Amino acid sequence: MDLPIWNEGQPLLNRPNRSISILFAPLFLTAPALAIELGLPAQCELGKTCFVQQYPDMAAGDAVADPLCGALTYDGHSGTDLRILSMKEMEAGYAVVAVADGKVLRVRDQEQDYLIETESDRASVAGRECGNGLVLQLQDGYEVQYCHLRKGSLAVKPGDVVRTGDRLGEVGASGLAQFPHVHITVSRHGDTLDPLTGRKLSEGCTSTFRPDESLFAPEIVAKLEPTRPDILAFGVAGRPVDYDTLVREGPPPVVSTNDSVFVTWAWFANLKKGTVIRFILRDGKDETLVDHTSEPLDRNKASYSAFAGRKQTLPRGRYQVEVWVTLDGTLLREAVSEVAVR
Repeated sequence: MDLPIWNEGQPLLNRPNRSISILFAPLFLTAPALAIELGLPAQCELGKTCFVQQYPDMAAGDAVADPLCGALTYDGHSGTDLRILSMKEMEAGYAVVAVADGKVLRVRDQEQDYLIETESDRASVAGRECGNGLVLQLQDGYEVQYCHLRKGSLAVKPGDVVRTGDRLGEVGASGLAQFPHVHITVSRHGDTLDPLTGRKLSEGCTSTFRPDESLFAPEIVAKLEPTRPDILAFGVAGRPVDYDTLVREGPPPVVSTNDSVFVTWAWFANLKKGTVIRFILRDGKDETLVDHTSEPLDRNKASYSAFAGRKQTLPRGRYQVEVWVTLDGTLLREAVSEVAVR
């Protein structure tokens, strides 16, 4: 008898990022006070090859709130995290770039890239939580601090003048990092800002988002969906998936006729408590092979993996896999793809 199998993976543990030590007095450019527009801090396609994993914490004290009063942050987080999927992708190289024209003030390099998993790991980067990074001075008193760049990738030095999109280094996992990403902290005249809303962190969150007040360029704002979860990747594999393997190796190979197990799987970011996940797999004759709905999540999940499948071999052919993410009966995300089994 074909036995159904399923599993739901583990959440990402959130840890704070801290700043590079300030070693020099800031220098100010002479550009006039103009509205600033920030680009992405990496060369990637938002929502496909890179994702905003976490936003700044806008709540005072022990409370936690992202810029729109949601939970896409953690206590004390001062910046915005743009992630790529895995350490394998990090090794392929994703350029970190200047979000605007500016001047490099400070840099740090040569910190190792590895994923923080234990308290011992965390203690080993004490005082260097930002890892490899730099501080970039922009116009009108703005500064941007970059963290977690790949060891040896820094392509600039103090005093260099850069233009929007110029390469600064590569996305890495140095310092206090549990996934490869670039963290940016935006400030102006000493006040830390949330680039999504343009608000000071000290002003707290807002439930009303005005795109025209964002520090990000309009084309970026149009793609950001900070109230919805992301499906980072999904597919059909010949073995169960787990978060630790995903974040190191990336998506697993597509199932083949040599595999004795097949699973529909997905990898998510920023799921809320109560979210329900549904997997559907249909063959070329539109017959349903998998239709599994999870129990509602018992708590928020910053990063999460799940799968459902059967202990049997899939015949050669084309299949359609669907992943639905719902909350309180509302469809938040849907992903559909065709998979060829050979």
